[in-house]
Amino acid sequence: MTLMTFIFSFLGICITFFLLAVGAIFAHKTIKGSCGSIDDLGIEKACKCEKPCFARRMRMKREEAKRKKEEMKKELGLE
Repeated sequence: MTLMTFIFSFLGICITFFLLAVGAIFAHKTIKGSCGSIDDLGIEKACKCEKPCFARRMRMKREEAKRKKEEMKKELGLE
């Protein structure tokens, strides 16, 4: 194997990784495994932190608002 072959191979791999990174950045999607994420498992909290993260707090507020809305519908007999 000559030095030029090694250099071209190395540059090709570097360019490929760069393009993959640019694609991941512009796709605005989080990188996750083939089985999904912790949220798919239905686990409330995966860490021992005192306060859930911002996204989890927002999701909890939406779920609470949805639950209250359905309770109001039941009380008013709109279902």
